[in-house]
Amino acid sequence: MFLRKKYFQLILLLSSSLSGQDIYSAYGIGEMLLSHNASVMGVGSTGLMPSFQKNISLSNPSTWINTPFAYVSINYGGVKIQDRVNNHQNILSGLNQFQFILPIKGRYAIGLGFQPYSSQLYSLNSNNFEVKYIEQDTLYFDKSINGGGGVSEFSFSFSARFNSSEKGALKLNYLFGSSRNQIIYSLSNGNNGLDDDLDGLIDEQGEADINYIYNQRNIYDGTLISGYFTSDRINLGKRKVTISLSFNSVLNPFRVNNYSFYPFEDINSNGYYDLSDYPQPAGNDSIPPTALKLELKDHFIPAQYAFGFNMELTERLNFQAELSSWSDLAKIDNNLISNINYKLTDYQHINISAIRFARALPRYWYESLHFRSGLFFREYNLKKYVSNEKNIVRYDYNDLGLSIGVGIKFGFTKNQLDFGLNLINRSDSFNSDKLITNFNIGLTIGDIWFVKRRAKKI
Repeated sequence: MFLRKKYFQLILLLSSSLSGQDIYSAYGIGEMLLSHNASVMGVGSTGLMPSFQKNISLSNPSTWINTPFAYVSINYGGVKIQDRVNNHQNILSGLNQFQFILPIKGRYAIGLGFQPYSSQLYSLNSNNFEVKYIEQDTLYFDKSINGGGGVSEFSFSFSARFNSSEKGALKLNYLFGSSRNQIIYSLSNGNNGLDDDLDGLIDEQGEADINYIYNQRNIYDGTLISGYFTSDRINLGKRKVTISLSFNSVLNPFRVNNYSFYPFEDINSNGYYDLSDYPQPAGNDSIPPTALKLELKDHFIPAQYAFGFNMELTERLNFQAELSSWSDLAKIDNNLISNINYKLTDYQHINISAIRFARALPRYWYESLHFRSGLFFREYNLKKYVSNEKNIVRYDYNDLGLSIGVGIKFGFTKNQLDFGLNLINRSDSFNSDKLITNFNIGLTIGDIWFVKRRAKKI
């Protein structure tokens, strides 16, 4: 046998390389969601340029003045990440966006929205370590990290027309959410020629394992502000060119309330703290001791800007391009909001797209369809904090993606059913090879507001 305290201290000093399901969502507050609705996903953009209908983007409030009706839009989506080298996969799905858009007499528009900002779902395991100890006893040390949760976004937008060619909008985004993170340190002194768990089997796999569990919880909240500007003043011959600009910055500092619970030995291996564990809870209460609370105010400061243009090649065929850059401006020496010692510092996105919009007054059923396609490239940069060293090691990973989509317009109020699909090849500094499949289905229903109705004759 060996002393638990001594080996527990030894485990805390060990470092290990981690591999498992979707390591990207373990960085910082999780993986950012960039395409929240099916029309944006269909062109592979960030939503700055019109893709929902001609002159309208669901993700750019400055274009909402062009909407002829009030709209309620719901989008459901999912992502599947396949690691073709290590044969791992991770699947997530859920509500991607809810929006209510209300144009007011062609001069103003307001909107409410809800959508995920980032998501976490990961299960990572370390490489095994063999440590020789007294009397030729071999001890195995293992480490695993699990986590889940994310940050959601509630938004209010207001847009106004400056003149016949220019429009602008402001958007307030309240971010909120939580995540739960868990580190499990496992010790095993199997392969010692003994029946440690007295079940009649010698050196059975998993016998004499001791698991120490350390839990954390993060609560997030903060407010961002975004600005949008759209102009269709430019013409190249008979071809109209629309340009859009946007920025995003912090309005109210992003706060993280970090709760760290004391480690415990999971004696009955059920994964949570109860009366069978060590140290045993007082009385009949299985609630762990009061957590250590730490409020972090400067650990996440996002900022983003974007530029894009749309050129009408024909009445229905449009060519688009977008460029955007996101960065975390926080200057910190360590990453306390994640169990993995990495942080996403910035990413850049560029895409080119082609859209054939539906005809305004379709004569045949196929003229009610929007066809979307695009190519995009993203580069992500990470920062790793090395323990007890001043130098910071950087890593990066890249996405190269193909997007396709279709929209089906129907009804007097131009209701629409949209489908979007992304196929992405992701490569990183560790030479891993991943295939990411994103899909999104959206339904948008229109209605007439602020229109005087004729009184019924009696």
